[in-house]
Amino acid sequence: MLKQRVELEMHLNEPIKKIKRSRTKIHKVDNQFMDWGMDIGTFTDFVRKISELAGWELCLLTQAMYNVTNDSNIDPKEFFTEQEINSAIRSAKVKEDDNDEIKLPIVLSEVIKINYESFITKISMHYLAQMFESKLITYDYETQRSAKFRKTTDGVIAVPDVKISSVKNIAENMVNETYLEDMITLNVYSKEVEPIEYNEKSQELTINEGATISILDGFHRLQGGIRAYKQNPELNQQMILSIRSYDLDTAKRFFGQINTINPVKKERRKELLAERISDVTVANLQKKSSLGQGRIASASDISKAANQLTTFDLMSWGIDRIFKPTTRLEAIDLSEYLQTYFDYLVGSYKEEFLDNPNGYRDSYTNPLSFIIYLAIAKYFQSNDKKLSELKEYIENTFDFNDKELSSVINDARGINTKKVRNNVLDCAEKLIGGSGSVK
Repeated sequence: MLKQRVELEMHLNEPIKKIKRSRTKIHKVDNQFMDWGMDIGTFTDFVRKISELAGWELCLLTQAMYNVTNDSNIDPKEFFTEQEINSAIRSAKVKEDDNDEIKLPIVLSEVIKINYESFITKISMHYLAQMFESKLITYDYETQRSAKFRKTTDGVIAVPDVKISSVKNIAENMVNETYLEDMITLNVYSKEVEPIEYNEKSQELTINEGATISILDGFHRLQGGIRAYKQNPELNQQMILSIRSYDLDTAKRFFGQINTINPVKKERRKELLAERISDVTVANLQKKSSLGQGRIASASDISKAANQLTTFDLMSWGIDRIFKPTTRLEAIDLSEYLQTYFDYLVGSYKEEFLDNPNGYRDSYTNPLSFIIYLAIAKYFQSNDKKLSELKEYIENTFDFNDKELSSVINDARGINTKKVRNNVLDCAEKLIGGSGSVK
């Protein structure tokens, strides 16, 4: 080192405190470590035992924090030589070793075929870790638990909902060789190429170049395994590997039926399973309407940081109560009408829905207001009213400053209370006047 270690540790104290107060900054520092091949939670681990860190670990901690804070007091070049920095990077296996990098196509042996889109085999956790570090295994937010949103200087980003305590527990058991082999499920798919090929005679499965591999189940186990191999590269942990080749809708249903050690929020699970016919309608609105692009939350409440407008469960409840679709065909037809309807609605209130939704949370962009919008949609459909008249109708019929209307959509009991939802629907029907029943 160019200076005394104690001096560096002293300079690190204040930026560590600042980073620890911001989950966004913690995430950014951890991303630095992950770029270097280290696992989630490294920052927290390192700062807890900073005086015990090896020289190369202290160097990487300093570099990661400097990259995020740009604090000149902890510039790594002031404390470490260029050779020491490069050595730290090598110690963390930062530079990709072409011999270790895995590329497609890959061939798996001793694979048992369950059916044309489902296979099973065994695999070493080390190989799975190499696949992840080679960026072959992705985390698909559409088929996993709902994302967490972090506000950064570059905007709002989605990050995996990972429980670090579970990852640490899995890693510890693997290192101690007390972890019993478990299953990890990967989905291999593509719209451009044939994603997989299976040879019945040799029992070999080939994942073809151009295929996308996402993890359907076992992300915590995978992260735990990566963490364990960082501690002991000679570890011989075997896993059961389930390979599926599902399209998006099937993958979502599959994940929805899985129970894991970290249960999926019930709202997200309902969405994935598509248990109600009305869920089909909402899923189509998510993909095709002006309410797409993440504006319908998968969780039990909206993320204001992500400018979300309403929730999947609330929309599905409203459609079920108001439109009462009974078949998938009816649900699909309804989604086409509602897609056009919400395009008109959002286009008529661009300021409220797109430019500044957080400025209208007690009125137009309150999640409960979408029950009202669905009731209006039903009224327009039943009475063959032109959608070009929608804005004029809303402004003549609904005054969000009205005491009764404001009180029901801003009820402190919350958007997931059945009584609150029913009160909003009753209020909407009352204001519409019963012409064209909404219930």
